[in-house]
Amino acid sequence: MNLEWSDFKVLLALARAGSVAGAARELQVDNSTISRRLAGLEDVVGAQLLVRGGREFSWTPEGRALLEAAETTEAAAAAALRTVRASKAGAQGSVRVSVAPPFMPILMRQMIPALRQSHPLLSVELIGASKRADLAKGDADIAVRMARPGEGDLVARRALDSAWFVYAAPTYLATRGRPADYGDLARYDLVLYGENLQSTRPTRWLEAYKGTATMVARVDSLETAIQAAQAGAGIAVLPAFIADTAPDLERVFPVSVAVNVGWIVYHESVRDTSRVRVVTDALLAFFQTHEAMFLGGQPNGRSA
Repeated sequence: MNLEWSDFKVLLALARAGSVAGAARELQVDNSTISRRLAGLEDVVGAQLLVRGGREFSWTPEGRALLEAAETTEAAAAAALRTVRASKAGAQGSVRVSVAPPFMPILMRQMIPALRQSHPLLSVELIGASKRADLAKGDADIAVRMARPGEGDLVARRALDSAWFVYAAPTYLATRGRPADYGDLARYDLVLYGENLQSTRPTRWLEAYKGTATMVARVDSLETAIQAAQAGAGIAVLPAFIADTAPDLERVFPVSVAVNVGWIVYHESVRDTSRVRVVTDALLAFFQTHEAMFLGGQPNGRSA
């Protein structure tokens, strides 16, 4: 004879009520039913579970062990029920997503409308800021980061590979000529990134070739780097998904010079929150669907 969940419920009721009568009231049965169920349970496990003393009782070591198993089973069942109910109820509420400013237009234009249509009760707020959001302090619910976090209480899911290419304005290349190779870049004007943006390999890549560059401009944002290159200020290293659609820019070399990995990050405490899970899945699906664009496989026709 095997143990059933109803047997565990008798033990839990006895532990909470502290008496056979109290357990009977909780389970809405008579006292004799509780006594009979307990005796049957002791026969099944082959051990005495309670030491009775009048109206009160105490647990034997075997009874305590079985009660702990009952409590663990009850907690697991409750957690599973909450998950099922949350998924059926659908996502609702507000989710704040911290992203680097360059991601804002494409997410607003291509991801948010579909998400809004499939989850009308869900509100997504995109926060475009260069400063890293502190997820532990609640600055945002989710963040898209181009470096894997090191904090142990953060969950990181790999989302995209972003390829970077060397770009310049066609008018600049027409005037100065096209570099023959990477080493030739030292003869050109270069648009470099400031120290605040040099935490990843792509933003540092051009540093190795500044050499005796005619002019070096340092910028503190990706937007400024794009504008400088478009204006003919020099050559810059930019992510393909932005630069390939920007006017007055073309690839100087046909292959990417660096790739960095993007991560979807959220705090451990919101892992099972339905609204966070829905937005996280939507972001992952979006980046997967547009993988070619982020890798530079869909250039605008102006590449070398």
